[in-house]
Amino acid sequence: MKLLKTTLPMLLILIGFSTFGQTPEQQKLIAKAEHMRDSIMNTPEMKAIMKQADEMKKKQKTSEKVSPIPKAIKREDKYWDNTLSSNNTNKLTNWNNKAADLVFNYAYDSRNDKLNNVKVGIIKADGTIELHPTTKVPDLKPLNNFKNSNLFFDIHNPDAYQYTNETTGFKLNSYLMVYQNEQKIGILTIGNSVKVTRNLLTPGDLYFGDEGYILSWVYVENDCAIKATENWKGDLSNTGTPLLVETNVVYDLNFKAGWNLVKTEVIGTYHFPNAPEEDRSRYKKHKHTMVNAMPSDATYYFRAAANY
Repeated sequence: MKLLKTTLPMLLILIGFSTFGQTPEQQKLIAKAEHMRDSIMNTPEMKAIMKQADEMKKKQKTSEKVSPIPKAIKREDKYWDNTLSSNNTNKLTNWNNKAADLVFNYAYDSRNDKLNNVKVGIIKADGTIELHPTTKVPDLKPLNNFKNSNLFFDIHNPDAYQYTNETTGFKLNSYLMVYQNEQKIGILTIGNSVKVTRNLLTPGDLYFGDEGYILSWVYVENDCAIKATENWKGDLSNTGTPLLVETNVVYDLNFKAGWNLVKTEVIGTYHFPNAPEEDRSRYKKHKHTMVNAMPSDATYYFRAAANY
């Protein structure tokens, strides 16, 4: 192999002179060099070198043709997009928005194009949440209007509702608005699931089966009640492909005059793993009941105004 490395270059130089005029002696020397070149090129060593070079060239061409596999792009989790939580305390983690007011909206003022509201608490500059709903809500709709304004949309037969003191004033919100300098910067929800506290505020996601609960704030003028039980079977598809499910929904709500808390639980799940995202799951049961105090596992979720 060492001989090949030293001899072959010299032969190639000599042969290169063939492009110019040569003397008879030079012609003999060149002819001899060409003969030696042909002999060397036919040796096993040179054939092995040529074969190796040819294989390397083929591999290079193949690698140039094959496109690199793109890396998977991590999708943003819509449930945590622009969302902060309190991690089962009354203090939002990573809160950097300074002090803000928590308000309960009750009516739309068309003349001034704004939502009328009453203040029910604050978020301190360090993210600590303090709730003290004491203010009377001045503008309310009758309790029996709930069948037309129920934003959970889980009772299909309006005749299923039964009311006590049905004409008393009533207002329910599943969130509090967060205001700073009279500008809305987001909303605050309370529950034990980041998914449930978003699903039950989002029209297209109301029927998802992610389990957990959300708390709603209710103000009523006088003691009253809403009762309803419905066992329903039907299609809850968002995409047009039928999703036939059976649901059970219970409302067992006894309100005291003033401020109340309602707990809405999602219990049981129908899973549709091969369906599009909009139809990935459906709930089996919704249960609406009263709570007298903040549950020990309750978490506060702040979602920025860009989302709501």
